[in-house]
Amino acid sequence: MNKNKTVWDIVNLETNKTGNTEEIDTLKIDGNIIRDRQEIANVFNKYFLTVAKNINKKQNTPSYQIMDNTIPLHYLL
Repeated sequence: MNKNKTVWDIVNLETNKTGNTEEIDTLKIDGNIIRDRQEIANVFNKYFLTVAKNINKKQNTPSYQIMDNTIPLHYLL
């Protein structure tokens, strides 16, 4: 099971979004403009991986809760 896809499916479901047709043609990073789509994708991947690592570092101990009969949004908490 792809956890990232599942999370985004839940986010899209809860925000009533069915898809995004916007494309990013350029990205400005540290004053440099990036136009290469692969490089833009790599920058976004690196950013979001770093965010996830920082969130995991902030959590001292995992708290597991039984979430029977809950809406999908609760799984993101």
